[in-house]
Amino acid sequence: MQEQTFKVTFKGKIVRGCEPSQAVANFAKLFKIPPAKAEQMFDGKERVIKKSLTMEKAGQFRAVLKKAGIKVSLVKNESELPALGSGDWELNEPGTVILRPVTPPEVHIETSHIKVALDDIALEQAANDEPPEVSINHISIDDSEDPIIEEKEVEVPEFEIDNLEVDEPGTVIVNAKKIDVPDIPVDALSVDEVGVQIVKKQKIEEPEIDISSISLNND
Repeated sequence: MQEQTFKVTFKGKIVRGCEPSQAVANFAKLFKIPPAKAEQMFDGKERVIKKSLTMEKAGQFRAVLKKAGIKVSLVKNESELPALGSGDWELNEPGTVILRPVTPPEVHIETSHIKVALDDIALEQAANDEPPEVSINHISIDDSEDPIIEEKEVEVPEFEIDNLEVDEPGTVIVNAKKIDVPDIPVDALSVDEVGVQIVKKQKIEEPEIDISSISLNND
């Protein structure tokens, strides 16, 4: 089977982070062409720079160009089949056997150890298990036409609605109760001037600790 090949195409794109001038210089160095001609290759037109490479070689070629700041694409080459009617085809005469049947070899199967039972003899004796006895003495059948479950009529309760009245639509059923605003005396309150310090900081003197009775053990 013929190995699949790929062509390498270039559309003038560069790898992100690479300066265009550096990519042009690398292209000229790799393909050994003048810088002016290499700059023309970055005009956006699609060009084939390699026609037929294997998958491994095409991947290696793309990796080298990517390292140089040049972005290329791999396109699979379609397999070329010979056209019908060309000189590469030969037709056999009608009736020619193209594939001959293969006769399988004979296989000897040993049957000397196999025994066949007669028709009147059962191969396996069926177990003669008697069915269990179930007591049905307590079961009786009702021959009457009366229903097994008696239906009980439930009386519908009567509600007295003569004394009920219905208000007009939009009527307020519950009246909101007005709550009086409490009278809070503020005559004894006074407000300080703007900028007055409300809470004054009190400096606490550092306590003196007697350490004359403390000794260090140097053992």
